[in-house]
Amino acid sequence: MTKPKSLKWLIWSLAILIVAAIVLWFIPTPYIVVYPGVTGNLAQMVKVKGGKQKNKGNLYMVAVSLAPANELIYLGSHLDPNVELLKANYAMGGMNMKQYIQFNANLMTNSKLAAEVAGEKLAGLHAYIKTVPGAMVVSVLKNGNATGKLRSGDLITKIGPYPVTSPNQVHGIMQNHFKFGEVVPFTVKYHNRTQVVPIRTTHIPHDTAPAVGVMITGLNTPVIPRPVSINSGNIGGPSAGMMFSLEIYSQITGTNLAMGRNVAGTGEVTPSGQVLQIGGVAQKVVTVHRAGATIFLCPKANYKKAEAMNQKKGYGMKIYPVTNVTQALHDLQNSKT
Repeated sequence: MTKPKSLKWLIWSLAILIVAAIVLWFIPTPYIVVYPGVTGNLAQMVKVKGGKQKNKGNLYMVAVSLAPANELIYLGSHLDPNVELLKANYAMGGMNMKQYIQFNANLMTNSKLAAEVAGEKLAGLHAYIKTVPGAMVVSVLKNGNATGKLRSGDLITKIGPYPVTSPNQVHGIMQNHFKFGEVVPFTVKYHNRTQVVPIRTTHIPHDTAPAVGVMITGLNTPVIPRPVSINSGNIGGPSAGMMFSLEIYSQITGTNLAMGRNVAGTGEVTPSGQVLQIGGVAQKVVTVHRAGATIFLCPKANYKKAEAMNQKKGYGMKIYPVTNVTQALHDLQNSKT
């Protein structure tokens, strides 16, 4: 009789665990979870007109994956050393997931523009960024009054009678000239069409000025001697910029930076070639190791966290902390790994 009772107990235990897991799956938490993501072969993603590709070895960009953490994922993530939990409000700046994805798509677009300029400048060509006057709408927040009135891609050129030449002016204009609850006319351009859109201001969390609920950025246009196309697929964010720059340099000069190795890197790049801090670097170390990388370039500000994961996992990867693309180029050309 012992065996049937034991089997019955086992079946009931499994049933209870399954039901508990289903219940936990539908309980939200205020966290997101960051996973190791994907790598992209830059020779396949970046094409410079008339460029030369050297195929001995590979240069990789890397991205992480993230998702809302329900209660089951939240509990499970504490058992997985490869993932990281972050407060959603902190990580996503108050945006929902759809807005955050759109925001990162725009960051990727700007990253490509900056990388084209930085890469061509690194190759000795006269490339620069031309700034278009205005403030471009990146996303529209659900808790604001701009929903259904402004859209991603709108270029704000005036707020009331006040011209907007830079996104840095917007907060001051709203704070100094308008009140909460006031209807304010916004002059916007979209696909060369100009219109005036009246929007009532409101309170937006973490903003001390009257606001309408939009995320804005500058609109920059690259002026580059050699046309470049970058196919990033559905990958978002700014962190591939440095590696895009190095691949552009490699194709223009015909220099094989990989030299038979698998080289990966991450870091936001500015048009002047500075390399800026990014997120998810520990998960990126795991990702590039899985892709076979033996060298990893990362922003200096991220180095300690990247090296800590490298040591913890025993990868033996050579990690270089860099502050600009010139240093990254130097490190690759002088690395013996």
